[in-house]
Amino acid sequence: MSEPIEGGYESFEDFCSRPDPIYPKGRNGMYRCPCCMCFTLSGPGRYDICPVCFWEDDGTTGEHGFSPNYGVTLDEARENYRTIGASKEHDVQYVRKPEPEEIE
Repeated sequence: MSEPIEGGYESFEDFCSRPDPIYPKGRNGMYRCPCCMCFTLSGPGRYDICPVCFWEDDGTTGEHGFSPNYGVTLDEARENYRTIGASKEHDVQYVRKPEPEEIE
C-alpha cells in the first residue's frame, strides 16, 4: 500500500488538476516568486527556478507531498530564505541578490 498524499488532495490526479495559482506581476513583466517575493518568474507554476532564492515554482501554495523541492515545503523554504538566503541550504551557492527591478 502506498503512503497517503499530504495536503488535502485525494489523489495525484486531483493535485494535477488543481487551479493555477495567481501571482502578482511586477513592473518588470515578471511574476512574484512565492518564496522570496521577488519578481523573477516567467509565469505561475511553470517550474521556473528563481535565481534569488532557488525555489522551483510548481504552483505550490501549500504543503503537500508532490513538490519538486526535495521535501521542503513553501513555508520551510520561506523561513530558509529569511535565515540563510536560499530556499534550501544546499542551494546557497546558486543564489544571487535581487536586482532593483525585481523588488517592488
